[in-house]
This record gives sequence, C-alpha cells and structure tokens, in this order.
Amino acid sequence: MNYQQQQRLDALAVNYVLGGMHGRARLRFQRLIASDSLVRTAVWRWEQHLNPLAASLPATAPRSEIWQKIQRRLGWLAPEPAVSRSVRPFWLSLATAASLLLAVVLLQPMLTAPVQTEVAIIQTAEAKALWLVSKQEQQLVLKATKAVTAAADNDYQLWMLPADGQPPISLGLLPQQGESVVQWPVAAQGIDIAALAVSFEPLGGSPTGQPTGPVLFTAEIITI
Repeated sequence: MNYQQQQRLDALAVNYVLGGMHGRARLRFQRLIASDSLVRTAVWRWEQHLNPLAASLPATAPRSEIWQKIQRRLGWLAPEPAVSRSVRPFWLSLATAASLLLAVVLLQPMLTAPVQTEVAIIQTAEAKALWLVSKQEQQLVLKATKAVTAAADNDYQLWMLPADGQPPISLGLLPQQGESVVQWPVAAQGIDIAALAVSFEPLGGSPTGQPTGPVLFTAEIITI
C-alpha cells in the first residue's frame, strides 16, 4: 500500500485515531508511526482535530447490565454463576441460535458492502473543532460541538465549493447545538468537492442562494 498518497494516509490516520483499526492492521500502523515521520505527522494532526471534538460531546452512562459486565471483567465484582447445560431449557438454546442466524442475515449486506463515508471537521484557526460533517450516500449529518458560538439573530450556513469553479452550492444550515440530518442536494450530485465553507447569514439562511455574509471557516472533506 502506498502510504505517500495524502488522502489514503489521512483516511488511515482517522481510522486509527477513532479506534476503528484493530488487530494486526493496528500493529502494522503503529510500526509505521514509529518509523515514518509522514505517518506520525498525519496521526498527530488528526488527533488535534478529533480529540477536542470527542471532549466536547456529553458523557453517556452505560446501561446497568453493561456496567456490571465491565466491572466483572475488571475483577471488581464476583463472576456470574455458570449456567449448567443440563438444566438449560432446549427452547432457550433454540431461540439463541435463531437470534444469531437472524443477526447474520441482517448484517450480511453491511459486512459485504461497506458504506463509503466522507467526513470533514470545521474548526477555528486554533484547531478548536466546531462542527463534524459526515456524508453517507445521500445523507448529511451535521453535529455541533460546545465550542460553537450561539447567534440568536443569525445562522451559520454550510456550502459546498465545486472543484470545477462553479458557484457554491448550499448544503443547509448548521445546527448551533446538537445535530441535524439533511439530504444531499440534487444540485450537488455528481460534482467533485474542492472544500466546504461556512458563511454567517441572516436568520433562515442566505436570501440569494449564494453566500451574502462573511465566510468564517473552510474545511477539506476526506473519504474513509
């Protein structure tokens, strides 16, 4: 694999930082981090982008049964008593097997045809993450961090900048808190993306279909 291609290297670095790389692949990449300065720089850069975003998300408590399992694995609680196979009802084993078979059937399309995801992190000049943008097929998920400055009388509008130099195409309004889901616009389909941009617009968005306020941020979008 050619790790000198920046887009491929970025995709691998994002996957590594987010914890999606496992087993031998993760060990190989860790060796590359130790031996290759380009790989090391890419990982460091994405850690600066993604770690503040993770820190800005609210903490979520695990369900009580999951927390008990974690504590048992750590040795903080006594292990659960083993269930004897001789007293386990036959129907329970049959139901478990049927559930596993159903899970395999439902997950098979996901395992054989992974969905391509495009992501971008909109951030300040000081590398403080403001929004996470992710696109899967025709759906765009926009997630705001706590670092977004609320503007009661204005909106932040997201634009796609075509690589061929066409005028910007509106992708919708960015949430000022929480997240929103919008459909990828028909006007942007089949067009190569040069970058994303955020403009500061009147409440409800640009009245002209093009940016009217100052462009505050730009971001590259990568495929993972």
